[in-house]
Amino acid sequence: MSVPLSLRQLEYYRAVVETGSITRAAERLHVSPGGISLAITQLEQELQVQLMIRTRGKGVVVTDAGRSVYDSARRVARSVEDIREVAGSVRTELRGALRIGVFNTLSPWLFPQIAEHFAAEHPAVDLQLNEGPSAELQNGILQGRLDAALLYENHLSSEVEFERLTPVRLQLAVCAGHPLATMDAIPLSYLREESAVLLAMRPATDHVEEILRNAGVAPKVRWRSANVETIRSLVARGLGYTIIMGRPHGDQTYDGRPLVYRPIADDLPPNFIGLATAPGARRMARLDALADYCRHALSTGSLTAPGADGEGQEPLHGRA
Repeated sequence: MSVPLSLRQLEYYRAVVETGSITRAAERLHVSPGGISLAITQLEQELQVQLMIRTRGKGVVVTDAGRSVYDSARRVARSVEDIREVAGSVRTELRGALRIGVFNTLSPWLFPQIAEHFAAEHPAVDLQLNEGPSAELQNGILQGRLDAALLYENHLSSEVEFERLTPVRLQLAVCAGHPLATMDAIPLSYLREESAVLLAMRPATDHVEEILRNAGVAPKVRWRSANVETIRSLVARGLGYTIIMGRPHGDQTYDGRPLVYRPIADDLPPNFIGLATAPGARRMARLDALADYCRHALSTGSLTAPGADGEGQEPLHGRA
């Protein structure tokens, strides 16, 4: 049974032709002469042609067929080198497509500022946005459809690599006239008799409900919505509370109604926003540029979420 043609066989064959000896070829490539001889034999068996005549003590004589194969092997080697150069450029040049996934509710906070940065600093990078549920984004990474995704650590469900970027914490939102709005921090136990309006997007909704149940609260969910603005508008009309991460500028809904956000007094499980990538993947320069920007911008506060009073901004990790 013949061994399939390989680049290594061609490399060994080229070395023998160029040095005129199996021994000298082995010395050049730092392999054993036996390995070189076996590779040449396998190559001849695969091609079904004699490439060289081996003479003990006198080296090798390349046949006419062997000379033609050698010329082709050199062209293959040049093509392989071209491929390596192209791949090297992809890894080191800040150009080409960068396919970013962002969890739906995070996208309004993070992507516009990232897009602005890349437009100014790396205009040759084609930044592509894919919003969706965390599980869908992680599948996209593992299947090669996405280069990276920004999501919450407690949404991780697969074997992606994850770099923590900044801690985040849930908060409670109620309408401006709600009795709880006057408190500095609200224990979850105070929500037992209150109606809830929660995000209809897993696993986010599962985590919120688990937190409530662990606090002894069976959530009375009146409505669920995949649209955060719908949730905010229902809450602002006094139709229930919500537990949420994002806090938009001005704390008002689409129809101008105010919302009040308050810290949750209970101890909550730690959570982080981070960058997910494929396990063991070779990093490209444009992906490194994304990670570097997110690390620096989140640590310095230049990547921000709107402030509570609408008069300023504060770092994203200051608002869960």
